Amino acid sequence: MKNAKGKTYEILKPGQKIDWTQKNGEWRDNADFWVKIIRENLDPFRLRLTNKAVLEYFKGKIGLAVLDAGCGEGYLCRLLARKGHKMRGIDLDPKLIAAAKAEETKKPLKIEYSVGNIKKLPYKNGAFDVVLSNHSINELDDPKKALFEFSRVLKPSGRIILFFLHPCFDLNPEDIKEKFPQYYFQNVKITRKCFLVSGIMSPSSYSYLHLSLSEWTASIAKAGFLIEKIEEPHPKIAEMEFDPWWKENFKKPLFILIQAKKN
Repeated sequence: MKNAKGKTYEILKPGQKIDWTQKNGEWRDNADFWVKIIRENLDPFRLRLTNKAVLEYFKGKIGLAVLDAGCGEGYLCRLLARKGHKMRGIDLDPKLIAAAKAEETKKPLKIEYSVGNIKKLPYKNGAFDVVLSNHSINELDDPKKALFEFSRVLKPSGRIILFFLHPCFDLNPEDIKEKFPQYYFQNVKITRKCFLVSGIMSPSSYSYLHLSLSEWTASIAKAGFLIEKIEEPHPKIAEMEFDPWWKENFKKPLFILIQAKKN
């Protein structure tokens, strides 16, 4: 199904093989866009809301071995390394990893970066205390494989911190109309024509996966995790009511954060 704005919704049938994470041309095309957005602090969501939510777990902790799975150009690795954590970052896109390594060369923080697929991690069993996935787990065609890999590389009682688009609201009922309930309870590949951040359009489209909330929680449990916390990061009520930027850009819950402990 395709709407007038060029957004498409494709229902994935059980067993259907569409591995778009192997076809990372759109991410390579958008790499320079994301380096600019991150390094020039152009994303208000990250600056005003999402970074704080993602980093909350690390308050008061030091010396954790942390994997940023889907690290992009490495900004979360740098933030956590400066707080005393031992960071590794992995991303499918070579251009983003090159940008991360270049920054590490300029300002060394002992961060190790690798190009790789988070569905098949190149790390030993039990290597990490925490696996962090910030807007990456929902961009996979099969997040279940990544969840099992996260469990494998975590130490006993290690944690995953998953942050992604809210599965109850990532589908737009106005696009799907009366078919919304049928779509919500299926696996849906959503493709949008571009990212739009601070009025800047990315050069390429991007895709992400919709699963129902119950499917997400069941998949996390099957991978060997006990969910400790589910949060829906949002601005303060007064900000949503009176701040013009939030009134325009936060018209529905946008994000979910799931923290889970390895059994």
